[in-house]
Amino acid sequence: EQQDQAKCILTEHAKLFDTNRPTIATNVKPHAIKTLDHPPPTSKPYYSTPSKQEAMYKITQELLHFGLIRPSHSPYAAPALLVAKHDGTWRMVVDYKKLNNITIKDNHPLPN
Repeated sequence: EQQDQAKCILTEHAKLFDTNRPTIATNVKPHAIKTLDHPPPTSKPYYSTPSKQEAMYKITQELLHFGLIRPSHSPYAAPALLVAKHDGTWRMVVDYKKLNNITIKDNHPLPN
């Protein structure tokens, strides 16, 4: 009986448990990153195996599909890499070290 009640509650609130869409915050606030008087940093892509390249392509297409990223022609470029999660899937990580090196530090907290 408890299982039936739990199933009923979960079904009623299924929208809260939607796993079809990546769980990335979408409450974007306009902001600008202030940098030193320095040319935009660029980096070549990191070496990746063909299977990782395929996984990266799929992740990128999924993020584009859900509107979480968009195409860009910015002079700034940072390499992305894949890190294995505990469940065997991949997490895409972007290496912003070069951008961070030329960023003017801001002591104000980020908006909520």
